[in-house]
Amino acid sequence: MQNQEEEQKQEMKWQAQIMDHMCGIVDSVVLKCAIELSLFDIINSNNYPITLSSLAISPNLVSIKPHNLYRLVRYLVHMNLLVIDVVQGKETFSLTQLSKLLVRDHQSNMVDWALAIIDEPCIHGWHQLSDCCFSPAGRPQATPFEKIHGKSVWMLAGENDGMNQLINNAMERDTRLVMPAFVQCCQKFLNGIASIVDVGGGGGMAMSYIVKSLPHIKCTTFDLPHVISASTQFPGVEMVGGDMFEHIPPADSILLKFMLHNWQDEECLKILKNCKEAIPKDKGKVIILDIVIDQDKDDNAVKRAKMNLDIDMMVTSGGKVRTAKEWKILLDLAGFSTHEIIFIIAIQSIIIAYP
Repeated sequence: MQNQEEEQKQEMKWQAQIMDHMCGIVDSVVLKCAIELSLFDIINSNNYPITLSSLAISPNLVSIKPHNLYRLVRYLVHMNLLVIDVVQGKETFSLTQLSKLLVRDHQSNMVDWALAIIDEPCIHGWHQLSDCCFSPAGRPQATPFEKIHGKSVWMLAGENDGMNQLINNAMERDTRLVMPAFVQCCQKFLNGIASIVDVGGGGGMAMSYIVKSLPHIKCTTFDLPHVISASTQFPGVEMVGGDMFEHIPPADSILLKFMLHNWQDEECLKILKNCKEAIPKDKGKVIILDIVIDQDKDDNAVKRAKMNLDIDMMVTSGGKVRTAKEWKILLDLAGFSTHEIIFIIAIQSIIIAYP
């Protein structure tokens, strides 16, 4: 009888785990809701733990339903984004170290990146994920995003100013997160380099870090014309519009920052071959700042973040997050003689490819 009861308890736990997976989207939409309501910013500006009643009378929350607000913050506690405490008999809420990365005033905040990932046009494609598992005969396979919208994410962004700005903001935010770690070790592999082009460099922020650290290097950002036209000019950074599949401006070094994971292998080969053509054979190098899946070195949180992005690429752009072995195969096929991978304190790693 006792064994039967234990089995029932275990099965109930398994049922709860399945329900957790079934409702996994709740984390994403609650996060988006909390950002849209500025909850993390409001609590941060309060400078001390805040009660629910004080939170509810914040200027942009005056018409909110207190009971629903409580249910929302209770779930944020469950997500480890808020801490609940009792002060003088009243429940109070405060930020965690995790949620400080969702405060807009925080130097390393991830707000724009989160909003881009959870943006409504991107979410629609997730319902077609199973289609990615099949290969249509005799024609290229459209991504779930393309099936829903009839065009690629990049084409839609070129037509939609709001979406274009959201993607640009997200990429600038990623730049702020990763470039400090990149700059710390870039001097040794940029030694002797007189010029560098950031391909798919968005608004030019990545190159602004290089200019500040190594002002003698000529820095150029190269991206689609609609991206360049919407960009803010950084001192010392030349902005050039064009198509990386057709031509890449020549330079001693090419930077591909968090970009190749957006593309399938065939497209990456075209980009990499164009990069190889753009650099000198004797001292040129292509520097790739992108994710490398490492099953042995990555802890669970980092591994999960990389796997999440890999599935996101499957849905939106058709790209993928690659292992070290997959990067080697890709670079060998593109004609590079050798490469090295440098792990830094970031989600991304540095991959240097030599012609």
